[in-house]
Amino acid sequence: MTDIDTTARVVVIGGGVVGCSILYHLAKNGWSDVVLLERQELTSGSSWHAAGGLFTVVRPNASAEMHRYTFQIYRELEEVHGQHCGFHFTGGLNICRTQDEIDSNAMMQSACRRLGIEGHFISLKEAKAKAPILDTSQMIAAFWEDEGGHVDPASATNAFAGAARLLGATIHRHTPVTATNQRVDGTWDVITEKGTIHAEYVVNAAGLWGREVARMAGIELPLMPVEHQYLVTEAIPLIENLGFELPQINDNETGCYARQEGMGLLLGAYEDKMRHWAKDGTPLDFGHELLPDDLSCMEWNLERSVEIMPCLGEAGVKRVINGPMIFSPDLGPLIGPHPALRNYFCANGVMAGFNQGGGIGRVLAEWIVGGEPEIDIFNWDVARFGAFATQKYTEELTRYFYENRSEKVFPYQSFPAARPQAKSPVHDRLIEAGAVFGTGFGREHATWYAPEGTEPVDSLTYRQPNWWGPVAKEGQALRSGAGLFEFSDMAKIEVTGPNAAAWLDRIMANRLPKPGRLCLSPMLSEKGRVIGDFTISNLGDRYLIIGTYAMQLAYLRHFRRFLPVEGVTVTNLSDVLAGLALAGPNAQSIMAELSDERMETEFFRFMDAKKITLAGVKEVVALRVSYTGEAGYELYMPLDQQRKIFDALRGEGAALCGLRALMMLRLEKSYPAWGSEITSDYYAHECDMMNHVKSDKGEFIGREAVLNYGPPRERPVTLTVEVGGDAIWGDEAIFLDGSLVGYVCSGGWGPVVEKHIALGYVVPEGYREDGDYAVEILGTLRKAKLAPQPLYDPTGSRMRA
Repeated sequence: MTDIDTTARVVVIGGGVVGCSILYHLAKNGWSDVVLLERQELTSGSSWHAAGGLFTVVRPNASAEMHRYTFQIYRELEEVHGQHCGFHFTGGLNICRTQDEIDSNAMMQSACRRLGIEGHFISLKEAKAKAPILDTSQMIAAFWEDEGGHVDPASATNAFAGAARLLGATIHRHTPVTATNQRVDGTWDVITEKGTIHAEYVVNAAGLWGREVARMAGIELPLMPVEHQYLVTEAIPLIENLGFELPQINDNETGCYARQEGMGLLLGAYEDKMRHWAKDGTPLDFGHELLPDDLSCMEWNLERSVEIMPCLGEAGVKRVINGPMIFSPDLGPLIGPHPALRNYFCANGVMAGFNQGGGIGRVLAEWIVGGEPEIDIFNWDVARFGAFATQKYTEELTRYFYENRSEKVFPYQSFPAARPQAKSPVHDRLIEAGAVFGTGFGREHATWYAPEGTEPVDSLTYRQPNWWGPVAKEGQALRSGAGLFEFSDMAKIEVTGPNAAAWLDRIMANRLPKPGRLCLSPMLSEKGRVIGDFTISNLGDRYLIIGTYAMQLAYLRHFRRFLPVEGVTVTNLSDVLAGLALAGPNAQSIMAELSDERMETEFFRFMDAKKITLAGVKEVVALRVSYTGEAGYELYMPLDQQRKIFDALRGEGAALCGLRALMMLRLEKSYPAWGSEITSDYYAHECDMMNHVKSDKGEFIGREAVLNYGPPRERPVTLTVEVGGDAIWGDEAIFLDGSLVGYVCSGGWGPVVEKHIALGYVVPEGYREDGDYAVEILGTLRKAKLAPQPLYDPTGSRMRA
């Protein structure tokens, strides 16, 4: 006779703060038939020894929303459910020692205005009043965030657990999972020593054991445990005599954080010599143990902290906590449905569980119960990592980002760890031409080309970087002649079979193109959100779908929800086909020189898709389309043929352009980009995609939602901005007549129109052609002007020529 449940809608594996939050939010959404299994006691692993600090002013916005929601949910647990969290609402101070740190906080301040998260600079005198332990002579500025503080880890975890039980959820402690086996229908048998639970969904929230639990399901997660230390001091007289609690103190430039603990201080540090722990597997008998402490590892951090908090130098150390935490390669959580499995959700690698756990619980519950999250959370999606995220890759990246936590992240910054990654067949050609490389989804790509005599390295700045001028010249060369891009970093998915057309017609919102033609189509969720943006080509014997390279596993995950279907085969060719893109007024004549195909517009029309012979290479897929706004072609070919075509195009005078030039050129055309102006945060009618949604074509996923769209919450805008020597990067706040009305999604310099351009969104009443607009750049409002049509070739005649 078993003493545990035999069935459940959801089994959550792991009783840390994240697992308990997920259980609570599932129950809050009306699913009470949910079970949490914990191998030992709640909080075993990392939760029990966490510092519990809370802050909300972060980037990107999706992360800030997760922090904001988590901060607020502690109030709900205490006020609505009567569950004590040990919640301390103290506010938070960010220490600024350099101008770059001021700029970084100013950018976060502007970005967080979108969510109503309040943060602002205060005087050093005010900082001293809020935190009398500070020596402000070591600071040049201070940034205050209202929603800062901390919680007691054990109390917060048990508060989620207690509230979940009140709503009908079940928790079994001392019940380790020994296997997870999937049935043919996609449901799961979760096996424990006390019995087996048959569940519709499984959630892996196993913390330090996330890898081991994942392997039970036949998958590998890119996770690696590390040691992390903080110390707690004896009572400090200055604090004992305050009469109020100190705020959370963050000193990002030294990788340190501090808060009051009793009448002393808790000080944590991200050391510059991090130590991995249990690289090959977390011991199954580990629980509430700690690791040997070694304060010498944080000696530099401690010295810098004493500079601004002198009382630390005289305080005795009461205890040192050195406990393991488990990180993903970029230190962000891995959440969402695993792309290789049905009904299997991840909630792993959560570095700041007490800052993010509430939000992750909310999002996972929305995903499971409602089929999709209510906000775009791809920056934390488990699908952002593919097979390239090996153990070696994960080890190198976790080390780099941990040891460089004190470094700021600059716009377009590319990081050196685990490089080079996968390279295109013409990689050496690009190096010879002065290419500066970035990476995305495990692959190197050329971002810009350094002119002769210029070092091919990015400068790191929030203002105009060293590549500003060269990128503009690349764009000018394309618009006046022809530009060539290495274009392999695109998701390339093939759909074949006798039922391919019917299946795709259901998945996509636009009508499918006729043979030899292509179309642009969004892919919608059931609720009508935009979850994909594609070029779809009908090549006669197959369909070729082109989308964002980094999204390929997320796309395939969605496709598999509606598979298998007899007569339909979906194949990922993203790393099988190489790509090149040619654009500019001379592109047509260059193609004519190298192809057996008639390239005149009457024979190869705009939006045509053909298989051609190019530079002697047969079966090259040529698409008459360009993201630059010029006449152009996207070309896809076998990997071993890319060099031949690349050399031939270069031989005909095509100038090399990097992806940053492409992103600047598209601003002149007001073309939106996936991940910036187009995300699942928006419905199709809000991001100007309704021309590509055909609600009269018959049934397709999201059609009912489209037919019932309410008024748009926001609308896209293009602005030109007077920024002087600064730059627009994205996330800046937009003001009209002095009032906040929207935000920038992406920005840059138009190489031909020679203006600073911002693409963004404003509330409907915030759109006025003659409006007095301003964009907040590094804390200063800069005058802006609305452009009601694209700044370059507004009729689109050049791309059709």
